[in-house]
Order: sequence, then structure tokens, then C-alpha cells
Amino acid sequence: MGSALTSIRKAIAGAQIELVRQVVNVLTVPWRLPLPFGPTLGDRVAGKTVLITGASSGIGRALALRVADAGATVIVTARRTSELDQLVAEIAERGGQAFALTSDLSTAEGIDKLADEVLVEFGAPDVLVNNAGRSIWRSIASSEDRLHDFERTMRINYFGPVGLMLRLLPEMRRRGSGHIVSSSSLGVITDVPRFSSYLGSKAALEAVMRVAAVECLSDGISFTDVRLPLVATDMSASLGWSGYKTLSAEAAVDMLADAIVHRPSHLENLHGALSLWFNLLLPGVARRGLHELHRRMPDPGLAKATVPQSEPAAVAGDAVTVPAHD
Repeated sequence: MGSALTSIRKAIAGAQIELVRQVVNVLTVPWRLPLPFGPTLGDRVAGKTVLITGASSGIGRALALRVADAGATVIVTARRTSELDQLVAEIAERGGQAFALTSDLSTAEGIDKLADEVLVEFGAPDVLVNNAGRSIWRSIASSEDRLHDFERTMRINYFGPVGLMLRLLPEMRRRGSGHIVSSSSLGVITDVPRFSSYLGSKAALEAVMRVAAVECLSDGISFTDVRLPLVATDMSASLGWSGYKTLSAEAAVDMLADAIVHRPSHLENLHGALSLWFNLLLPGVARRGLHELHRRMPDPGLAKATVPQSEPAAVAGDAVTVPAHD
């Protein structure tokens, strides 16, 4: 009898997980409300300066091409100089204008260096897109001796954009205009398991953006968090979320472009909008469903934790650490 009940519970749990998978896949499909009488991307950025961090690949690179095509002067920054130079050349071939500034936003010195170069050469940008980031996929149980995972994500995902914002905001305030857009994560509102260090850094940045929006309300500066779902980029390729649809990089750029055009305080897809209500109305059901998902997912970190201490730290630590948006 006991084994039969256990089998029934497992079957029900499996059906719930499959239902969640199907719903997520349906809701991940891009959707955009037509707004024929509103401003266009060209209206917002033509003749303006747009600074994009993490622009050497993926979403940042695609966004740079999009805003350059709309008439913006684009400042692209990342650590990889050769990729930035290729991007600038491609924008020039398409008739646009772009400038590359190599930077490392994981250090205070790197933040100050980039801010100094931007302010001296261009002044504060009209639009700042904080896209550089790092993701780590690891459970809490396999993170017990890995505080540095949280420090690493905070350096790039939180201190980097906050430091850049602090340096550029004074001139934006003096000018009386500006828009700061940050790539956030749908996981901030869905509490998806295994991303605690990543989502903690994104949630912290969202809190700073909300406070800054309040304090700068009369300064003509807008702040937008774009809560992206899992996107098909180098960052997500090795996470192993088989069976779940990912948003294309171009669809993610559509969301960021919509944020630049409409300047909401936050922007998420249909999945995110419904998750906000679901978590509000049925928080226990949502938490239980995510817990079952966590239990059924393999945990490479726990397996790696059994490596003898004499092994190099990289063997046990970096297997599921994924740099992103560089």
C-alpha cells in the first residue's frame, strides 16, 4: 500500500512538472502589443548616444546593431577588444557610427576607467544599457563552501552597473535627461532554483534601480529593469535545461528595444506577468512546484563536491559556472 501511494505521488509530481514545462514553453513565445501611434526606436535614439556594456557577443552585440541601425551613436564596451572592433566595423559597413572601449567592470578601477573615458569623449550617454553579466547555476546545497560564487556574480551583475550608474548620473541630472536600462532576469520574480547567486545579484540591482527612480523622478531620468527569460546565448547553452524553450537573442533585443522606446519601470514577457499574479494568489502552490522541479533536476555541484581536496579548485568548482554578456 505504501509503495503504491509513493508511486501515485511520484506520478502526480511528474505530471505537475510536465504541465509546468508545457505552460512555460507556451508563455516563452515572444509577444508584442502593437502600438502604432507611440514613439519608435528611431524617435528615442536617433542622434543620441547609447552606451551598451557586455556588447562583444549575444544580446549586447545584437542590441548595438539594432540601435545603430535606428540612428544612434553607439559606445560598445566589454573585455574582448577584437570582438568589439569587429562589431564597430560591422556597424560602420551598415552606415552607422560606433566606438569601442575595452573595459573590465568587475573591478572599481575598471569601472572608473570606463566612466572617465565615456565622460571625457562623449559626456554622459543618453541611454545606458547595463547588459554585462555573469551567471552561475548551482544549488544552495552544493554552494556551502563557495561564498566566492556570490562575490563573483555581485561584482559583475551588481557593483559593475551600480558603480557606472553612480559615475554617470551626475551629468545626466545636470543635463535633465537620461535613461538607464538593466538586463535583469525573470527568475527574480519566479524564484527559479539553482540560480541563487545570479538572482540575488539581479534582485539587488533592481532594488537600487527602484530607489534611484524615486530619487531622480524630477530630474528627467528614467530607469527600466528588463526581466528576460532564459535566452539562447553562450550563457545558457551549457545549463542543460532540456525540454524548455529559450528566447532567441533577437527576441530578447526586441524586449530591450521596447524598454528604450516606452521607458516602463520594469518589463517582462507574458510568463513574467502571469507569474506575478500566480505568486500573489497561490504562493504555496508556486513554491511547491518549483521545489519539485529542483528535486528532479540533476545536481552536478553535489557530485563535484566529492572530489578529493587535493584536486585543483577549478575541477570541483567551475563545471557549471557560465560567464555571460562579456
